[in-house]
Amino acid sequence: MNINDIVGTHKRKPRNLRNIRLKHKGLYTPKAQDLQEDGARIQHLEDLILWDGSNGAKKAIATLHQVEQQPNTVTVKWDGSPAVIFGRNEKGEFILTDKSGFTAKGYDGKVTSADGLETMLKNRPGYAKNPQDYGAFADKMKEIWPKVEATVPADFRGYAHGDLLWFTKPEVKDNKFVFTPNTTTYQVKVDSDVGKKIANSDVGVVVHMAIGLDGEKSNIDMTQFQGGPTFIMPPVMVQKSPGVDIPAIDELDAFIGKHAGAIDKLFNVPAELKMADFGKILYTYINATVKTGGLDKLGSDFMKWLDGSKLSAPKKQRLGEYINSNIDGFNATFNFIRGIMKVKNIVINTLDSQDADVEAYTSGQRGGEGYVVDKDVKLVNRAGFTAANMARNN
Repeated sequence: MNINDIVGTHKRKPRNLRNIRLKHKGLYTPKAQDLQEDGARIQHLEDLILWDGSNGAKKAIATLHQVEQQPNTVTVKWDGSPAVIFGRNEKGEFILTDKSGFTAKGYDGKVTSADGLETMLKNRPGYAKNPQDYGAFADKMKEIWPKVEATVPADFRGYAHGDLLWFTKPEVKDNKFVFTPNTTTYQVKVDSDVGKKIANSDVGVVVHMAIGLDGEKSNIDMTQFQGGPTFIMPPVMVQKSPGVDIPAIDELDAFIGKHAGAIDKLFNVPAELKMADFGKILYTYINATVKTGGLDKLGSDFMKWLDGSKLSAPKKQRLGEYINSNIDGFNATFNFIRGIMKVKNIVINTLDSQDADVEAYTSGQRGGEGYVVDKDVKLVNRAGFTAANMARNN
């Protein structure tokens, strides 16, 4: 694979600017906007350049080297839903809620009873729009309350943030537990270590982080949870290196070495232009392109997207003029993004094809949400999983 194969040959100057509804096994889970879910997320590998310029690009390259050299730092990224937060407050009272409830300001969303959780959920706008399905969801959340509580020791203080994987024990097909919490369907071998624990559970949760009583986030200590009807899914690590194309990565490294100055100049936006959200605008454009397709041409249609965006006319004008005056950095940025996405997708496909106790399928094809490296960077096929997830949630 040579540099043209990696980064492509898009050198055309952008033209000047012109003036939840999810169902799995019959259970409804609300749209993200109904739950008002938000918060910081693990960054996509290719997006690192948007937040830290050439240093972000170098971190992305180093991450791919790490995947090859230290596969034990790579874990499966679970596609769970809905997001939940549970634990005990300073009084030792058990709390189970969602992200919206946990951060609520207009009401106390840190409910301390199953009835309180049901009432809170049924007071949401989503219930008024769809009382039958949303009501069933609220009832299910109430039902799992005692099962999740039994997993949290009485002396536990603070909270665990995670995603539900199943409300009831998954069914078995072809000697594998099968469950679809959101977009991805998982198959877990019954006789595997994880499968044996699923067999003894009623509820499944994957936990991502700990949240202290003071709100500070940290890595979760999985040994804190006790046995019970809720299975707290441990990290599922990659078993062997995917065989990353090192020469391709070296080509990208050389590309960044050559264009670092132009890239950093692009992201060093003068304050007087009032575009502190420049990186976020590019990120929004990338996500819009995921929805419409055409990631292989990413960057070449930015001006067309900008023209139809919701940004104000003056800001569109400033942004268009700024990019045209920094066109080398702009082209280099998106050449790199396209290039590293190609290498990343090859890595993902290789990892997906490995024999494993946990297999993931999206839209009938092998592959799930992706993988996480060092709990810091995610490897996700945006043309595959992300596009499918967006379509399912819209």
